[in-house]
Amino acid sequence: MLLARQLGDLPGLRLLSRERFIERGAPGLAALQRPLDPQDEDALRTRLFPESALPLVPVARRRFRRDNLASLGGLFLDPQQEWASKLDLELPQEQAQAASDLHVRLVNGVAGSGKTLIALSRALLLAEMRPHERILVLIHNTPIVADVRERLHRSRGGLPANLEIATYSAWVHRQWRRLYRAPLQMPGDPQHLPGLVRSLRVRWPELKLSEAQLIEEFDFLNELLVASEAEYMDTSRAGRGFSLRAKERAEVWQLFAAVTGALRADGLRMWSAVATEVCRAGSHAALERYAHILVDEAQFFAPSWFHTVKLALAPGGRLFLCADPNQGFMKSRLSWRNAGLDVSGRTKKLLRSYRTTQAILHTAGTLLARAVQADPEHYLEPDFTDMEEGAAPILLRVDSPQDAVDRAVNEIVSLAQTHGLPLSAFLVIYGGDTPKHLLYKRLCRALGVERIWWLNKDKKQPPGGYGPDYLRLANLETATGLEGGAVFLLGMESLLAGGGESESDARKLYMAMTRASHRLVVLSTEELPLESRALFRVGD
Repeated sequence: MLLARQLGDLPGLRLLSRERFIERGAPGLAALQRPLDPQDEDALRTRLFPESALPLVPVARRRFRRDNLASLGGLFLDPQQEWASKLDLELPQEQAQAASDLHVRLVNGVAGSGKTLIALSRALLLAEMRPHERILVLIHNTPIVADVRERLHRSRGGLPANLEIATYSAWVHRQWRRLYRAPLQMPGDPQHLPGLVRSLRVRWPELKLSEAQLIEEFDFLNELLVASEAEYMDTSRAGRGFSLRAKERAEVWQLFAAVTGALRADGLRMWSAVATEVCRAGSHAALERYAHILVDEAQFFAPSWFHTVKLALAPGGRLFLCADPNQGFMKSRLSWRNAGLDVSGRTKKLLRSYRTTQAILHTAGTLLARAVQADPEHYLEPDFTDMEEGAAPILLRVDSPQDAVDRAVNEIVSLAQTHGLPLSAFLVIYGGDTPKHLLYKRLCRALGVERIWWLNKDKKQPPGGYGPDYLRLANLETATGLEGGAVFLLGMESLLAGGGESESDARKLYMAMTRASHRLVVLSTEELPLESRALFRVGD
């Protein structure tokens, strides 16, 4: 009776005496139980475990139940995702290992499997559990950082004081300035470095590589922290796309040294050299230190990047990685071991996509599988069990890039008006051949300048601040991690025309296609190979 008075009249709460329970047994307990509907389950989990709910853009999320109603609310981690997000959350003394162990955990997942959600959920949980420890989340590209901050602003009003979310670029630039106490400058003109290479290479007339290939090789040398010509001779170049004989390697190294020296004489450096110089600093005492560092989109991180991250871990600090090897087009053929990370026995695989449909994932995966080897470190086979079948991606043939812009804008306006879709349900991704300024102006004219968030223009937050509904526009190279209910792809002809022959192109195309949850529309000025065209529903 005392307990009943303390609890009061709480709706849905029933008290059962021990005697009555023993008398009636299990049938009595079963009579008092009923399954929770999805809304009640979500409300209960939000109240008891607030870190498991994050606001997302309105794309469809699936629990792999055929009767599950569509909801635009927060996505909850399923048991597999929640288990991964809480790995290594025990007390520090229960995990004490050698400093070289680094307590690494890796979550490998297909597109849409919830990797970013896992990283953010774990970071928020750590921030709340350990308010006196610094926690850092590093993400590869600027647009997804801005997108994540906007979502967290809506849900929480900001970040915990001990949690930082940043792009790797912004973070490593700050660390360089702390170490060297000097301004960090890159060439302002994108043609400066190619021009410098062109002028210096005349000393090695037999070197036949293009300027672009040479700069790519210089980045490779920086990213692998190659310190000498002798070390370069012994370095594996598997997956580089072109071979080099010993004599060519020697000449490339000499040109690399000449270019690096010329840049430094002008107070400049290559972007890829920033992480290298952080690693090679005489002292790392000025580096900021973190108890926990979480890396999202880790497949895009170079070995030198990981080395800087490890340097920033406090003693006993822990590193947590989320990656999709199917998207690893930037650092192709590099393994975790190449990056100095031993994740054997510490990897969790997420093979189910909670974002996209079976039809979209099948098309994207088929195009990708034609170009990649069945190496589990570089390719994950999705699990299609109980996935919603969905509609096949739509292919629209247009005459010119300008026609692609007009058709895409007209289709988006029609969908928004006739179906009442919020603008935040749309994501437009454009490739290099798209007239991007024309695309932006046409969208602004049709929908309003304050309703278009060009993530490559307004890099830190939406043009009208947090709150309003925006259509998002992004360049292909910076679209990783973004998502939309209806995704339009423009300027993908070079990726589609090869039929998946280029591995890097196939990975880019896979990434772009799997941003879509419900509808994917691809506009092309060129005919696709027959075997690729068969994967799409061809529109008028």
